[in-house]
Amino acid sequence: MSMESEDRSLKIIMFISFVGLIDAIYLSYLHHLISQGAGCPTENLPGLDCGVVLASDQAKLFGIPVAWLGVVGFLMLIGLSLDRYLNMDLERTYYNKILLPITGVIGVIFGSYLTYAEAFIIHEWCPFCVVAFVLTIAATFFCITEYGSEIKELINKNGIEEET
Repeated sequence: MSMESEDRSLKIIMFISFVGLIDAIYLSYLHHLISQGAGCPTENLPGLDCGVVLASDQAKLFGIPVAWLGVVGFLMLIGLSLDRYLNMDLERTYYNKILLPITGVIGVIFGSYLTYAEAFIIHEWCPFCVVAFVLTIAATFFCITEYGSEIKELINKNGIEEET
């Protein structure tokens, strides 16, 4: 991995995560509005009522709106990538190369469940939620493309041998 490649990937991850953060903040705002009885901007579109999605049981995890978890996830991606970008030469940012893909994968797994819930449990789609999920997948793709070898190396170093 070259410094130029890593530099470019980190900029892309930060940009995607920033757009995702804006989307997640908007979803948090919509969740608040809907909990107060307001409507959603897509409520008149068949199959695309974000109000139904954000009012569902799946919109909260242990009482916390999942949109807030999206805000935290995108902030983590921004923070880890920004720290790595600004401090590539420091030893402590080595762990950012491991935490970035792990954070992304956790987001993709969680987003996969939420997308499944939209399709098969709620039977409505929230376009803003889908955008957040696509952005999570995109950021994770760049994280894994850039740092997947670091995780593979760490796994092999800790005695977990890969079968060939």
